[in-house]
Amino acid sequence: MMKMNVSLQRVGQLALATAAVGAFMATAIPEADAARRASLAQNRLILDTNDVYLFPQVAVEYTNHVRFDYGGVTGSGSGLALLGDDSMAFGIGVFRGDLLDPDFYPYNLGHPNLGNISNPLGGFTDNYDAPHTIIDLFGAFDLGGGLAGVRLSLGNGGERDVSIQGETNSNSQTFVAANLGYSLLGDMRIDTGLRLQFATGSVVDGDDDLNSGSDFLLGLTLRGFSPLSETVDLGFLADVAFSTGSSTLFGDPDLDQDDRTERNSAILAALGAGPAYDIDGVTTIAGYGVLGFQRTTEDPDTSEDDDRTFDSSFIVPGVHIAADIQLLEWLYFRSGMQYNFQIDTETEEQDIEGIDDAVRDTTVDSSRDSNFGWRAGVGIQVDNFTLDGAFQTGFILNGPDFLGGAGGGMFTMVTAGYTF
Repeated sequence: MMKMNVSLQRVGQLALATAAVGAFMATAIPEADAARRASLAQNRLILDTNDVYLFPQVAVEYTNHVRFDYGGVTGSGSGLALLGDDSMAFGIGVFRGDLLDPDFYPYNLGHPNLGNISNPLGGFTDNYDAPHTIIDLFGAFDLGGGLAGVRLSLGNGGERDVSIQGETNSNSQTFVAANLGYSLLGDMRIDTGLRLQFATGSVVDGDDDLNSGSDFLLGLTLRGFSPLSETVDLGFLADVAFSTGSSTLFGDPDLDQDDRTERNSAILAALGAGPAYDIDGVTTIAGYGVLGFQRTTEDPDTSEDDDRTFDSSFIVPGVHIAADIQLLEWLYFRSGMQYNFQIDTETEEQDIEGIDDAVRDTTVDSSRDSNFGWRAGVGIQVDNFTLDGAFQTGFILNGPDFLGGAGGGMFTMVTAGYTF
């Protein structure tokens, strides 16, 4: 009798998994993040395999694992393979690019910081063709008292045409990125990740340089857990990032045109903290508040004065809550919500020469706004195999098609994983 019940339970698990895959195949909306993390609305205090993209050293904790993220359309998805043991791990990412954008919070739920897999590294400017990932490699090591790791990415994209007259037209962009991570282990755990990224691009028309540019990003990400009790940790988060870039548009000497250089920069800082509850080792509930600041500067022509634009954003505050809940031994429900109140200010320099009644040399526009978003999903675990799906909002609010729903399928993303 017991064997029959186990068999029936296994049949039920497989049937639900088959139904989930079938529902996924009907989806038509592309998604840009892995299913479990997406269902949690990108909550950083709930641990996930995706953490290796921010903290490559934690690959040691997910060794001998393969994962496949299936997007809703052809060309949307990614893969990850991590091999090794408790002391050393190596891995490779497939069609994955993220972290060009240092945004910490709020997460755009369709294109979040931890999950851009729709197109590897879309590029730092629209002037150049988007690069595509050539390699995305991971290495991680257990040093005894801590973990160390590195992620290296390289990509290139563009086109080059040569006419029978020998004239060359080209548009290209190349990037190289490195993530260096270290985790301090003990009663208090602290994960850190240093991000370095450089990209360069150029456009040539008929052997004449039209423009060329480069972009550099330096960022530091931190996450930590301090135990408050056997089941509750105080989690804390921090992000600091600086980026700078320039692009030179070359003038035509025959038309008496001068070269023009555009320059931009950005600085970001954000802090978050809140509790993370572990319930019986199978359910996690986490929430945190966020305070953040970002300032960008754009100068359309460095040879001219009084033409810069400054944009500032303050998050005061942001709130993020999420839960990964075990319903049955093999079935999980997940959901996350985020909200922030934001103050935005845009300041533009003005040339007031000859304007007698001008009392200042800048104009200022400010606004106060909020952002709210939520996600939900389910997960199935059968032995070492997992299948996770992030629901489409229409499925939750309107029901499936066969009950008169709004259509579009059940999931926006399905992720299959296996640990061996």
